[in-house]
Amino acid sequence: MGLAQFILDNIEPILTEWEAFAKSMPPGQEMNSAALRDDAERMLRFVAADMDATQSEGQRAVKGRGEQAAGSDESAANAHGRLRLAQEFDLAQMVSEFRALRASVIRLWSAQPGATPSALSSELIRFNEAIDQILAESVSRYRADMDRARELLLAVLGHDLRNPLSSIRMSAEILARTSLTPRQSDLNDGIIRGSERMRRMVHDLLDFTRTRLGAKLMVELERCDLDAVCRNIAEEARSGHPDREVVVKTSGDCVGHWDCARMGQLASNLVGNAVQHGDPNTPVKITTASDDADWVTLNVENHGPAIPPGRRLSMFDPLNRPSQATSHGRGGSLGLGLYIAKEIALAHGGSIKLVSSDESGTRFEVRLPRVAPDTQRWPN
Repeated sequence: MGLAQFILDNIEPILTEWEAFAKSMPPGQEMNSAALRDDAERMLRFVAADMDATQSEGQRAVKGRGEQAAGSDESAANAHGRLRLAQEFDLAQMVSEFRALRASVIRLWSAQPGATPSALSSELIRFNEAIDQILAESVSRYRADMDRARELLLAVLGHDLRNPLSSIRMSAEILARTSLTPRQSDLNDGIIRGSERMRRMVHDLLDFTRTRLGAKLMVELERCDLDAVCRNIAEEARSGHPDREVVVKTSGDCVGHWDCARMGQLASNLVGNAVQHGDPNTPVKITTASDDADWVTLNVENHGPAIPPGRRLSMFDPLNRPSQATSHGRGGSLGLGLYIAKEIALAHGGSIKLVSSDESGTRFEVRLPRVAPDTQRWPN
């Protein structure tokens, strides 16, 4: 008996093993039989039909390279990925279901009378290809739904936190204008600094969710002096970290047509990263320079151990938080600062890169066209 027909004739014992395995995992222990099996029968019937379908060498090659077209939103594999996320299975647990299904089918079929290695080999190739296809579809749907849920959650949090943060900041600023003891004044200053750090984190969250949900960063182009922006950011950094030295150097005309608020956000994220992860006994250096009539550069550098080459590739990834062992500043990082800095540079038609060595430290180099392209002016 061929494997495809064996699957159709033995769906119930196969599903019984599938259900038992799913129930052995923590999320499945409180689930009923229908929920545990969900779309398993439809997937098994798809596998059997796929194995029986005529398939050219070209089609097999495409499937072998993982280039098979994904199933529709209504496919059993897509539905399974969506439901397992809703049922609180983690990704590893869901993948293990397919591993157990594969093992169950092969074990049951190979135990049939007359099964020989030569008869098994070609059938198993088609079977494994079909299982890999539904596994890939389920994983893709699971991850897509999980990413969207996380990003929507971040967007809601970012939006809803703004009003209470504004109230805290406003109340603290009003208190600062009243008669306070030195101790009360220090505590109030801490509230202001803390609320400002949280405001920036919320801002980063909102920018992150806009870009990850398909929108572009909004930029309002105007005349902007990058040197003045960086000097303001340096002063803010010194105020928040009075024990750190932050120096600014300028060479040439650093005025351009950019979004000044975004430039401040970019510089603040880079300087904050340098303060937090650089050697606390060495200065953070901010350098603005005009390369020529058309381009301006911004470099932010700090000293300390070099970033390992393998880690440099992911430094601009979102939610990328360096090890606490490298942190010398205050906490409060979401791992979004460098990602937002990159998006701001790109929104202005520019670029950003990382250079790091034990000898010269770590330097982020931003290169900006003096006039950002009009095509970079996007709506919110």
